[in-house]
Amino acid sequence: MQITPMGAPRVPIQNAIKGAESSGDGFADKLTGAIDNVSDKSIAADDKLAQLASGKDVDLHGTMIAMEEADITLRTMVAVRDKVVNAYQEIMNMAI
Repeated sequence: MQITPMGAPRVPIQNAIKGAESSGDGFADKLTGAIDNVSDKSIAADDKLAQLASGKDVDLHGTMIAMEEADITLRTMVAVRDKVVNAYQEIMNMAI
């Protein structure tokens, strides 16, 4: 676990499949990378917001852009999750 300058912990999502080859182009690797990207954007936005709130000399526009990037990536991840869950439910409800 890494600690960012503002103290927010960054915990990378580990591959849950034991013994899987980590070739870097599997679905689990891409999903892990996407989740880590969302986490990184959120932590960066939180750090900039904390610096702004503490009164440090921080670029207000850069802070707002970082917050919007974090929001967009999170909403995109939630939309993808909803689509995957919906597809799974459709497959499970199929008649054999």
